[in-house]
Amino acid sequence: MKSKSYSSYLVCKEHINEVKEFFSQFFEELKGKYNYEGWITFKIPKTDFIVNLMNGYDQNLTQNMTFEISVASLEELEKYAKKYNCKIDSFPCIESEQNYTYYYIEIFGPKNICKIEVSHLEDIK
Repeated sequence: MKSKSYSSYLVCKEHINEVKEFFSQFFEELKGKYNYEGWITFKIPKTDFIVNLMNGYDQNLTQNMTFEISVASLEELEKYAKKYNCKIDSFPCIESEQNYTYYYIEIFGPKNICKIEVSHLEDIK
């Protein structure tokens, strides 16, 4: 029996090559996974989650899709922030079971079709 797999589709009416280049900075392209014209498959590192980027000539443009990457340290988040020229934002989460501060940056993709949010949590002491 095949194990479960998880995937998402991002349909681009335009700008698929720009989105492909943006995704290539964060995700691994799976060449040969699917052989459809206008279909590019990416794997989220260290997971079985697949993102299928596809042309959709007669469909509306998908916008505002967010992918979240959690990093292990604030230093690693700072490296992303420096690389992508982003300011680190944060807010406290004090109404949860474990109180923490949520640090994050938002890296916007081409034409606001998608974005990557890179985040790190630190316990509030």
